[in-house]
Amino acid sequence: MAQWNQLQQLDPRYLEQLYHLYSDSFPMELRQFLAPWIESQDWGYAANKESHATLVFHNLLGEIDQQYSRFLQENNVLYQHNLRRIKQHLQSKYLEKPMEIARIVARCLWEEQRLLQSTTTATQDGQGVHPSGPVVTEKQQILEHNLQDIRKRVQDMEQKMKMLENLQDDFDFNYKTLKSQGELTQDLNGSGQAAAIRMKMSQLEQMLSALDGLRRQIVTDMGGLLSAMEFVQKNLLDEELADWKRRQQIACIGGPPKICLDRLETWITSLAESQLQIRQQIKKLEELQQKVSYKGDPIIQHRPVLEEKIVDIFRNLMKSAFVVERQPCMPMHPDRPLVIKTGVQFTTKVRLLVKFPELNYQLKIKVCIDKESGDVAALRGSRKFNILGTNTKVMNMEESNNGSLSAEFKHLVEPLRIGQRS
Repeated sequence: MAQWNQLQQLDPRYLEQLYHLYSDSFPMELRQFLAPWIESQDWGYAANKESHATLVFHNLLGEIDQQYSRFLQENNVLYQHNLRRIKQHLQSKYLEKPMEIARIVARCLWEEQRLLQSTTTATQDGQGVHPSGPVVTEKQQILEHNLQDIRKRVQDMEQKMKMLENLQDDFDFNYKTLKSQGELTQDLNGSGQAAAIRMKMSQLEQMLSALDGLRRQIVTDMGGLLSAMEFVQKNLLDEELADWKRRQQIACIGGPPKICLDRLETWITSLAESQLQIRQQIKKLEELQQKVSYKGDPIIQHRPVLEEKIVDIFRNLMKSAFVVERQPCMPMHPDRPLVIKTGVQFTTKVRLLVKFPELNYQLKIKVCIDKESGDVAALRGSRKFNILGTNTKVMNMEESNNGSLSAEFKHLVEPLRIGQRS
């Protein structure tokens, strides 16, 4: 069932939330008139690519014209008037800013999906309350759409890779068959046999042309997909993760303690999974190229660059995915502002914001204190810390409540020094 149809069947108390989504920026009437077309467009991609946003915006105006013509035939004066007013408003406000209207529609669609999910959860739980959850900013909504777009493009790439493999298998089989027939008929003088072989040669050349075209399309699409991943990753790490770290710093000096990492973990895991999939696809290209290659093969030219880029992107993501979930704290008072007493052991907890089942039994982490920084601190009379017991632990899910990979170090201490009081 279309999303807009599902929304119209909601309980009235939920529809009230839907009404608040729409305004003059994007009227609900237009959402109603163009529901199937609106849901078929990739607004998240348009919100970040101006050329695509311009195309979608002009298509939107064209869809409005079609609806206007239909209402004209039906002599529906009211709807004609409303559509004319809406079109004039959109042209005056967004003709030079098509990405802005794309962001607005992307946010509306995302909020609609969130509303549907919330009502489904409430129904399953037998609750009759209004859906609630963490506040989601417009940037985060766009980030969600971009991650969904990346997952979709990775799956589309998987289908193209299967098409490429099938086409290559057909070409390889026909080439070997023709080669065998050519060797068997070298000494034959029949003109009919020669003509048949020339026809098969022509067909083989057409297959090679199609194979080359698909290879070129795939390596081009992969390059665009890696650029999209890089863009989303930069926003995710430079904005969302950085914002979480700032809020954690504030919490350490007495600010609000609620700084959940679950949403960040979901986003980073989703991106990491897509990156691993595309890396496997790049490796598959290498296998295909080793089986069949030819002069001007685009895989030979572009695959090493794609491989290098995906490895670099994935490495940077995994490095950033290691965070200190809980800053050093006193074991008996984990939620108090950061105060460390000398001679008393304290704890800290690290977490990997990527949920990969295959990592659950093999990931180790080592904690160390920068010796250079410690020496400088000692010279300045500042604080210095020691690690008691082992400094290496295996990250596992047992030390977390939500199935995340974590490791807790409980035996860190600032030693007492002569002339120092706690």
